[in-house]
Amino acid sequence: MYTSSTTTVQPNVLSDFNAMSRAGFIGTTSNVLIAVIRPVFAKMSDVFGHFQALLLAMVFEVLGSLICSFSNNFSSIFGGTSISVLGQAGYKTLVAIILAEILPIHMRASVAAYVSVPNIVNYYLGVEVGNSLINKWQWVYGILAILAVACAMPALCSLYIQDRRARAVLNSISEYKAENNRSPILKRINNALVDLDIFGLVLISGGLLALLAPLGMELNIMYGWGSVQFIAPLCIGALVLAIFVYYERFVAKFPLVPFRLFKSRTFTCAIIANIFFNYSSKISLYYFNPYTQVTSEVSSRTAMFLQLGATGFYIGMFLGGLAMQYSKRYRRWSWIGWALWLVNICIMVHSRGGKANGVAITEIAIVQLLQGIGDGIVTCCVGIGIQASVSTVDLPIAITLYSMVACLGNVLGEATATTVWVNTLPSKLKGRMRMDVDIDSAINNINYFLGLPKDQRAIVQNAYVSTQKNITFCCIVSMLIAGIAMFGLVPHDLSEISADNETTNKEVVLDQKDSSADISLDFVEKVQK
Repeated sequence: MYTSSTTTVQPNVLSDFNAMSRAGFIGTTSNVLIAVIRPVFAKMSDVFGHFQALLLAMVFEVLGSLICSFSNNFSSIFGGTSISVLGQAGYKTLVAIILAEILPIHMRASVAAYVSVPNIVNYYLGVEVGNSLINKWQWVYGILAILAVACAMPALCSLYIQDRRARAVLNSISEYKAENNRSPILKRINNALVDLDIFGLVLISGGLLALLAPLGMELNIMYGWGSVQFIAPLCIGALVLAIFVYYERFVAKFPLVPFRLFKSRTFTCAIIANIFFNYSSKISLYYFNPYTQVTSEVSSRTAMFLQLGATGFYIGMFLGGLAMQYSKRYRRWSWIGWALWLVNICIMVHSRGGKANGVAITEIAIVQLLQGIGDGIVTCCVGIGIQASVSTVDLPIAITLYSMVACLGNVLGEATATTVWVNTLPSKLKGRMRMDVDIDSAINNINYFLGLPKDQRAIVQNAYVSTQKNITFCCIVSMLIAGIAMFGLVPHDLSEISADNETTNKEVVLDQKDSSADISLDFVEKVQK
């Protein structure tokens, strides 16, 4: 609901601050932060527990929404949104990890689809809420802050109870209790920092921020691609990430990223493919709302309803999950999803033609829906392929890295879309508009555009359509690269993997001297979280 409601009001919010073109600044920076924070939440959940990590995510979500609700300038909206996305990243990371821990591999995608069903309802509910409060958008963020607490409480209560039970079991083990009692508080803190790999977290967070911030802050647009302001952060980020790789491979006692994962061909190829999947998705959809409002002359509410990609994505997840559940295979369905996605991107060349080219809004909706279905199928199936290619111990970080590179793809897609739109649109309008028309406002303010004469609006619309064709070409190239990477996916029998994991978990046990019952090592490791 957060995404749909805020996206519905965003054109009006940014129009109030005459900052429509800075939508890319918000979106790209948000994805940078999500990419950085996901490994942090995964590691926190592993060291301290799911309850503590979820509580922190809720705090971020509520705080960010409250800041946005009281904002009166672009900087406040930007800051509040940035904090909120940290909480959203935490939610999504924890859901994926918890489902992977409690379900056999062939069931995970279909159950994840069931869990995502409320997202479909919330999407349209968010559109209605945003549309009804579009002129009082501060209330939208206030409502979201309240909902963040209300919706998180059942999960927090459940995880808290499980956490208490787990600690009670551990305290009943005399050796564990004695060791805890003997350890000084400073030693316990030091052990927690070592387990958390705090230095590794600092390195990867700082490196990703420095590497991606120039795109998120649009420094390439402000100063140029060859400027010191753009190049210097990239070099610093690359250096810091190189240090991170060395530290994680040769120094870290409990590395944040186990590089042995990249020895798996399926894991490496799936990571590469996912970057280009998300690049294609983000670059094609990033300006969908304002683009549709301008080219089809519809309201923000209608534009959001036409964006059926999110609904299609969850339908695709459901279809892909069921296919894997009953066939116990993943690769064949990945290719079907990829093909469906690519075909609809090609059709998009016509469907994004707008009202001036006689394109019906039903055609836009159908293409968006089918593209979303292909996206959902290929994303969930390739994700299961990654889980099938790693050990149970590496499962949480593998899931997190798969999600993290999705954010990297989003950042690159948004940066490309923003660069194309900001540089191409004004050049297509200069010399063609009347002298009394403010080109900057025609691009950045929906209300100003709608107030233009019909002939002037047609010029702006044609410029939008022409620019969109360049974007669509980038989408097609990206999907072809992702398809090449998919050739590296190794077929797996998911039923055999589920059976092997179940057998392994049963065979690994720990004999406690003061306990008459055997406690599985897997269970002890989980309760320690």
